[in-house]
Amino acid sequence: MSVNQITITGNVTRKPTLRYSPNGYAVTDLFVAVNFRRRDHNSNEWRDVSTTYYTVVCWRNLAEHVAQSLDKGHPVVVVGRLYVDEWTDRDGMLRKSPKIDPTSVAFDLRYASVLAPVRLPVAAPERDTGAMRAEDPATERPQADDDAPFGGEPSEDLDMRQSVGAVPGSEG
Repeated sequence: MSVNQITITGNVTRKPTLRYSPNGYAVTDLFVAVNFRRRDHNSNEWRDVSTTYYTVVCWRNLAEHVAQSLDKGHPVVVVGRLYVDEWTDRDGMLRKSPKIDPTSVAFDLRYASVLAPVRLPVAAPERDTGAMRAEDPATERPQADDDAPFGGEPSEDLDMRQSVGAVPGSEG
């Protein structure tokens, strides 16, 4: 079994543009520049040695998310499978370009912070307890017990997802 996985960190060189394949699949080409830097021992300064440009071909949901979330200059981390695309140019010269088929693309938080969008909680099915319920379940709060620490324990029938917010991936 062979494993061909690469992880790169670099900067987006142009705004990703979403397009659709003839079969209707979303496709976004993400262009990433990876700079290799080395410290010059004589001047003790960092110098750019070389830059490698990668085309990251995103498909389906990842393509839509990349096109909506990233812009030129954003620092990114890309994980995926590396391959070399070969073609013949107009002059008959064989050209090669490194490309990545990504499994994951993320904003690199080393240089900037970003807030992930909050996923709205999925409403839990109502249980028939025979008790009157408030019109807006989000406004329901547990009754505080004055002797209990931290304002008391929530009642057993309160769905914590309604009052706190759903944890990503916990729908259902």
